[in-house]
Amino acid sequence: MLRAGCQLLGQASVAKTGSNNFALEFVRWRRKPRWLPVAKSKLFRVPERKKQTEEERTELMRLHNQYKTQLRSVRQYLREEVIRYEETSTADHIVLTPEQEEAEFQRCLDENAAWNAAIAKEREIRLAKERDEKVVYVQERLEAKKLRDEERLERANARVLHEIEQSKTFITRENLDAAIETALANPVDHNFAIDMGGNLYYGRNATQFPQETTNEPPQQALSN
Repeated sequence: MLRAGCQLLGQASVAKTGSNNFALEFVRWRRKPRWLPVAKSKLFRVPERKKQTEEERTELMRLHNQYKTQLRSVRQYLREEVIRYEETSTADHIVLTPEQEEAEFQRCLDENAAWNAAIAKEREIRLAKERDEKVVYVQERLEAKKLRDEERLERANARVLHEIEQSKTFITRENLDAAIETALANPVDHNFAIDMGGNLYYGRNATQFPQETTNEPPQQALSN
């Protein structure tokens, strides 16, 4: 394909026009491409048959007859060889008596039964092995599911106990007034500021002294 494409490009005359931004290529074929139909002027033209001389016609006829004769001889020789082989071969021409045919049929039945018995034994062994593997697999899955259920139950019990313990501090209708009084008596301000030295100033109105800091870097003070 690449060689044909190069030959076609070599037969074509190319003209290029363009500028800095684009270029156009016009291809003119020296010969008509083979995918185009026959021209209308040559559509109904009948080519003139070349005339042969008598000597040329005689020689061509002699060569043709000689080729046909030789091919016919080879075909006849092969046919005779096949017939001779069929006559001399006795593999397909053995005549058996009814008793012999019955004995041969019985032998084939016995051999087939032996094959079936061997295959059935192998199948039983294979199925028994597959059943044992299936039982082991199912037992492992059941044990794994049992362990998962136990772990899930333990996590649920721990969660329930935790929620029960946390529920002791919940604000209910009965202790709502006491919780309000406690909140008003102990205000909590979570706002704080930090200076360049890592000192923390709690409260929106920083009137307290800065918290004592150690020689740790400011990043550790932030983490505290």
